[in-house]
Amino acid sequence: MTNLPGAFERLRILTAHLGDLESFGPAIEGCVGVFHIATLMDLEDRRPEPVVTRRTIDGALGILRVYLNSKTMKRVVYTLSASAVQFNNDSGDDTLDVDSWSDVESLREVTRSGAYAILKTMTEKVVIEFRERHRLEVVTMAPTRVHGPFICTEFARFVHIALVLVLGL
Repeated sequence: MTNLPGAFERLRILTAHLGDLESFGPAIEGCVGVFHIATLMDLEDRRPEPVVTRRTIDGALGILRVYLNSKTMKRVVYTLSASAVQFNNDSGDDTLDVDSWSDVESLREVTRSGAYAILKTMTEKVVIEFRERHRLEVVTMAPTRVHGPFICTEFARFVHIALVLVLGL
């Protein structure tokens, strides 16, 4: 990221860790807004679902608690995954929104592909509940697929999987 145009002058890289909720404060301090766009992805199912889900929920809530106590933050933009609403066993309307939650119990019957959808569904329900309870300006957006150039030097394993599926490599 440091080789992006203008990064040397304008980019500050701070570290926050899901296992250390106190680390979010210094990373967010003084910000007007935060884009929460990442979620743990364990496509190899190395960690138990409850452990990964708890860490992800705690991380999202950690950011929202910093927002709740911040004097400068005005908004959090949270990336809602299409996987949190697309597996809902509903044969009705083609429109999917936060009233169309994926069926977590059905997803548990699916192995690898279900874990991410379970994680996103459960975390996003908690984010929306926290937003409503505290009347915060949390905007959710739900991209169905994310495409574009990568700024990292190595592809994550899930990128390799996607390339195999798309290109047959």
